[in-house]
Amino acid sequence: MEITIRFPDEIGKQVHQIPNFDEFVTRVVREALKNRPAQVTSSDSKLSKWARISQRVQNDPVHLEGYSQQLKKDMREFRDNFEFKHDA
Repeated sequence: MEITIRFPDEIGKQVHQIPNFDEFVTRVVREALKNRPAQVTSSDSKLSKWARISQRVQNDPVHLEGYSQQLKKDMREFRDNFEFKHDA
């Protein structure tokens, strides 16, 4: 199948200089399709914001991998250093 894709001139020139650029673009698009976000179905649109977030984390736990410790550290730091202007 032949599809026309428009790129900014700078990107188009760089892609065109790649040997076997058709193969390169095919590989890049294939990889992008594997990593695209799950499509929202009609039943998903009825879910609350938090239910959708929970579902996303459940379906793609790697998406948040490694952030747990940093989040806990940030929350602790915020809690320990929080004060109102009039408290100072």
